[in-house]
Amino acid sequence: MVTRFFSLVFFFISFLVSCGGEEEGAGPTPVDPLDTQGNLLNGTWKVKDANSVTKDGTIVDVFTTMTLTISGGSKSGGNYSTSNSDSAEIWPNSGMWTFSNGDKNKLLRSDNVVISISVTETTLRTSFTTSGGLKDGNWVFEFVKQ
Repeated sequence: MVTRFFSLVFFFISFLVSCGGEEEGAGPTPVDPLDTQGNLLNGTWKVKDANSVTKDGTIVDVFTTMTLTISGGSKSGGNYSTSNSDSAEIWPNSGMWTFSNGDKNKLLRSDNVVISISVTETTLRTSFTTSGGLKDGNWVFEFVKQ
């Protein structure tokens, strides 16, 4: 009888302990979508192929060996650098970026160019307009992650 009593007490205490310790409604801390997008952008991106860069809808094949490296991406922005860019007017050698007006699909480069982006773990599509030089136009770059 005593053994049965202690078994019931042990079961009851175990039950009470397993029910406590958590606040109702407490869940995982939400992740900021800008942080998620910034992390997704981090890495080295290579122009996909000879048909992956257009200006005003016309293929421009002088950027085929270009790479874009994005680092430090977070909700507050990050850095970028390029290699083999045909023109610093289109893609400067390096700079910083932030999310434009808190929009995860728009970046503002440090040269004041706003870039619309679409990114997955393996692809990045950028579109932007440049003005004030010989390279004026609407540019689209399609990259793949290296």
